Amino acid sequence: MTALLKLDENQMKRLDALFNIAYKIAKHGKPHSDFEIDCKLIQKLGVDLGNNYLNANRCKDFIKSIADAMTEAVADDLKGANFVSVLSDGSTDCSNLEQENVLVRYVSPKTRNPVTIFCGIVNLEHGHADGVLDGIFRALSLVGLTKENLKANEPGPTLICANFDGANVMQGKKNGVVGKLVKEYNHVLGMWCIAHKLQLAVMDSVKDVQSLQKLESTLKGIYKYYHGSPKRRREIKAIADILDADLAHIPDVKDVRWVASQGKALRAIQTNLLVVTTHLDEAASRTDLYAGTAKKYLKDLTSAPVLKIMFLLIDVLDVITDLSKFFQTEDMLVLEVLPKVEAVILRLTSLKFHPGNNMREFMSKYNPEEKMFGDLKLHGPCNPVDYMDSETRKILDAVIKSLDERFGMFRESPLKDFNTVFNFKIWPSDRTFLALYGRDGLENILKFFEPIFDETKDSILNEYLDLKVCIAHYKTMSIYDAYLLVSETASPKFTHLQKVIDLMLSVSCSSAKCERVFSSMKLMKTRLRSNLSQENLQAQINVMVEGPPLHEFKASKAIEHWLGSSRGRHVNGHQAPERKSRQNENDLYNYDEFEVYEK
Repeated sequence: MTALLKLDENQMKRLDALFNIAYKIAKHGKPHSDFEIDCKLIQKLGVDLGNNYLNANRCKDFIKSIADAMTEAVADDLKGANFVSVLSDGSTDCSNLEQENVLVRYVSPKTRNPVTIFCGIVNLEHGHADGVLDGIFRALSLVGLTKENLKANEPGPTLICANFDGANVMQGKKNGVVGKLVKEYNHVLGMWCIAHKLQLAVMDSVKDVQSLQKLESTLKGIYKYYHGSPKRRREIKAIADILDADLAHIPDVKDVRWVASQGKALRAIQTNLLVVTTHLDEAASRTDLYAGTAKKYLKDLTSAPVLKIMFLLIDVLDVITDLSKFFQTEDMLVLEVLPKVEAVILRLTSLKFHPGNNMREFMSKYNPEEKMFGDLKLHGPCNPVDYMDSETRKILDAVIKSLDERFGMFRESPLKDFNTVFNFKIWPSDRTFLALYGRDGLENILKFFEPIFDETKDSILNEYLDLKVCIAHYKTMSIYDAYLLVSETASPKFTHLQKVIDLMLSVSCSSAKCERVFSSMKLMKTRLRSNLSQENLQAQINVMVEGPPLHEFKASKAIEHWLGSSRGRHVNGHQAPERKSRQNENDLYNYDEFEVYEK
């Protein structure tokens, strides 16, 4: 604050404007060179920016100071937290560098709300478990977390959960990152990202059913058929115009985001069915090399069994997509996972006996006697619809089986105990049963995290009874909101139990935010910015992911940080050097003609 007081009003206004311009650059992932252009525009509009710091290098300094101020605030907040979960994911950037981004989830002592915060993104020296683990701790050190102060008997937050994707190097119980963390901290939960598990569960079911494999192969083939040819895209667009239809883009089916991409591809084919088949029919009548390919895809899309499976799968993916979207939210609790999965399984089971909206559409348009599906002429056998045939049951049973297997760990202790102990929606109403309900589950949780709660076990069990009485007033609220209210109230009745509630709120189940970090990185670090330094990458991603909207940004803390660092030693700044005109070719290597200025 002392440094800020030394600035006069004009200097402060100029710096505030410059830091806001730099923040806009970082928040929207723009190149640092845009800073000079933006400054010229602002000056043109009559804003006084002075003559100093109007270059890309100073923009980098400003962004680093903004990011450093944000990181320091997170480090201070973490000092008062009880527990922390670590989330991490890896990806290769456009420079073919292995990047690992690391986040933490904890209950903020200021707001008493669980938050998931970006710590850092680091370049891995090695891709094996030790290399990844080293990268994770390098990122954690940026917010003041070390191997030592994450232990239960050390000051600072205790590490309780490690949430990664399903790669062997991450989830290996012996030599994987999770295995090594469990050896170091025996009370750590090894969590496999549930959003990733859901993708794998549906992909597993496709592998088990031959008709689904055929449909997926057809979808991928149609995408390649149109994606690789501008001519075909023009032709199908012309047909859509003739038929007065809105042509939806046909996307690829991606392995990483299988549920989302498969659903989009199926709906695009459903929407464009008449347009696509009309074009394929015309293309199949030609004599070029691709006529056979068009004829094959036309045969698939005009087959009654294929269309039936396609409409059934759209109903299935509608159910799965709702769960997938929930799994990608940040305000999700570990005790909500199993009930949500069970609800989806019930909806899928119901589809065995009661057709969904899309299947009802298929049944209403399908005319087996005339071999028609709406206005579309069908080919091949057109048998009467038996919705509850063996193929339908086989598909639905395969999806349900995969979900049961992939989420089986949530039916085991201690994860199932969080649901039993804290999910008041399933608590019994009878007083005697309520008094006993959940006690065994709470003891299992305390036993798993024994180093943390060993001395307060009896007090926690007694306070749990008080919670059952208190929570009766919150039964109309959502589980998340109810426990936030309990946490924010900080009643003395729950002095010891509050720590267990904090633990439950701090457990991370989904690493979806890690994917969002990489999405931000790919928007920012492109082939045109492939030489972006790791320090600048870290600072800009921090602002992009965690920074407030531009209109809410306050520059004072970042300016104070900048003035107190080596970057802001000179309040009056330096003007960008001007390169002298070259007199002749002999001056080509004469470096004395450039001014030397401080970076």
